[in-house]
Amino acid sequence: MTGSTDLQELIAGLDPQLHEGVHVFATVERDTVLDVTPVAAIEEDEGRTLVLRADDAKRLGIAAAYPCAWITLRVHSALAAVGMLARITTALAAHGISVNPISGFHHDHLFVPHDRAADAMRVLQELRAGSASRRTVVGEYEVDDDPARIDRDVAWTFLSTEAYWARWRTRADLETQLDRSWRVVGAYRRDTGEMVAFARAVSDGVSFGYLADVFVLPGARGAGLGTAVTAAVVDDDRTPRVRWTLFTNDAHALYRRFGFVAAGETAMVRPSPMGQ
Repeated sequence: MTGSTDLQELIAGLDPQLHEGVHVFATVERDTVLDVTPVAAIEEDEGRTLVLRADDAKRLGIAAAYPCAWITLRVHSALAAVGMLARITTALAAHGISVNPISGFHHDHLFVPHDRAADAMRVLQELRAGSASRRTVVGEYEVDDDPARIDRDVAWTFLSTEAYWARWRTRADLETQLDRSWRVVGAYRRDTGEMVAFARAVSDGVSFGYLADVFVLPGARGAGLGTAVTAAVVDDDRTPRVRWTLFTNDAHALYRRFGFVAAGETAMVRPSPMGQ
């Protein structure tokens, strides 16, 4: 199994290359002879699946689907490596980008909607740049402050249906908050990459910080992940002078571990007219 450090090195070396042209997926009878070399071919019970250039499919009269861009990840990834494609597909999905990955002997190849090629390249570059993010292993989970790794669907589902706070938010509101947050942290299953806990912060990065939206999915509670994601946000030696604040109805004991106390006489709050 590839360890956390090895995975971090793979992500750092992604080096995505966008190929020219439009590619498509198609299927033909398994014994069909073609005068073209496809990018990929997979034998299935229903026929042979091909990935080929769109103009070749049109010239040969082959019905095709999913006009896509072909991206090669030029990092050399072992066939038995664990977790890299999960990281990549999660990052792309968080931005609403579908992906069909195919692994070659030397490299992994991604096929994304052609009209989202530039977006996909940006996400991959951000993921690569975020490989220097801080990660901590907590049992069968990994806590990571890489913003590209956040599963926004998981965050939205919990915060819109399970959380008792700020239920007035729309999905667009949450997307804005995620995009503008100073720090976002997730906890992920090490075997599947599934996000199971989350926290975010708003800060000027110097003297003020606001901790928000801390949650752990029910199936992952009891593993110390609430403590772990909170620590990843507030116990950071890169910002030692930040004065943190938060609001909670029921998690006072958790936050006292990090030095949070009831506000003194100098603190005042102007509540939102919409409530929490």
